[in-house]
Amino acid sequence: MQRYFIEQNEWTKQTVTLTGEQAKHIAKVMRMREGDKVVCVNKEDQLAGVFRIQSIAEQHVIAEFEEELLSDVELGIHVTIAQADIKGDKFEYVLQKGTELGASRFHGFSAKHSVVKWDHKKQDKKLSRYQKIVQEAAEQSERLVLPSVMHFPNVDSLLSDSYDHRWIISEVAARDGKHDALHGAMQQLQHGDRLLAVFGPEGGFSEEEHERLVKEGFQQVSLGPRILRAETASPALLSMISYQFELMR
Repeated sequence: MQRYFIEQNEWTKQTVTLTGEQAKHIAKVMRMREGDKVVCVNKEDQLAGVFRIQSIAEQHVIAEFEEELLSDVELGIHVTIAQADIKGDKFEYVLQKGTELGASRFHGFSAKHSVVKWDHKKQDKKLSRYQKIVQEAAEQSERLVLPSVMHFPNVDSLLSDSYDHRWIISEVAARDGKHDALHGAMQQLQHGDRLLAVFGPEGGFSEEEHERLVKEGFQQVSLGPRILRAETASPALLSMISYQFELMR
């Protein structure tokens, strides 16, 4: 059943109103008719329900509540993916796959070895596009939470927020063969914990950036003996966390 994230002001106890791109998607892409059902998720309250379409037009669809939809699809660990700037299509891949795998937030940031440089003049446009990619992935994977996307100027700007655990996904640890660090780090995680996982760009972290994070108490974690591409690392980690906290329990 097609899923849509709805703004708070579009949601009442008995009806939802879908407008703009969502209404167009229902009418033109899905070719739905009155009587068809959709799933709507309240962005703010993270409530989901099944709604039956009452009226439909290209820019305006009204649907009536039928039943609450109960599901437990969210990852038990609230994972923020901090990804250094990488080429646009690669970062979009990180957003899409990370959303499907359960990430809670995405923080892009500028790193010394980033091949691409963040254009602040286009920031609003880029973040809007990124948020749309995340929403489409969240709808496809039937999530209740819509991850947020932000951008930060450097590594230091990631340090102000509070987390239960902070990891640097380190090629240094991988090359040194410290692969058991991930198992130990996983054992420290508890349901509901907030984890910040920081990933470098295509060229990896600079020595100064790596030392800065380690000095601030970030735990060095290896994802295995092979050095992964920048866009591969975060989906790999999320898959491992999912296995540990969803599939093994």
